[in-house]
Amino acid sequence: MNKKSALTLGSIGGVLVILIIIIGFVMTGQHKTSSQSSSTKLPKINQAKVMKRVDSEMFDTTQALKYFENPDNYGDNAYVDGTKLGDTASSYAINSSLGHENSDANPAIYLKANEIENLTTKWEKDGHSFVAKGYFVVKDTGKKYPFAFEFNADYMILQEWYGKDIKI
Repeated sequence: MNKKSALTLGSIGGVLVILIIIIGFVMTGQHKTSSQSSSTKLPKINQAKVMKRVDSEMFDTTQALKYFENPDNYGDNAYVDGTKLGDTASSYAINSSLGHENSDANPAIYLKANEIENLTTKWEKDGHSFVAKGYFVVKDTGKKYPFAFEFNADYMILQEWYGKDIKI
């Protein structure tokens, strides 16, 4: 075997060894690429705690805004039928959305207390908050009235949406 053949054979052998090492890392999962997530598994969302917070916010007037992270900015973080509340009273806006115009009574009088249907929860991609969506049941018609709440990891309410046009 001459020097040129030996050099070619050695180069091919070296490339094969490198490929085998790379394949070994891929197969055992010991490598990590930049496209892989480095985050840890998100904790399970406690739906009973979510329901307690939603019920408290909607049906317990003595607890209103108790679980809202920033109650001073409530109007900037609450939406009814796709419209930011701003300075509008939430009870007035929700009642109007339910078809009870010019009423500022607690909307809970029109909804079945502690009855939430189809509650789903999902972590946001950033892992810092999650969204809970579901439906309240209207007392006189049995129709479903949609809502959604965004919570932080401590189950404090960041934003809330009621009625149609919930786009989250």
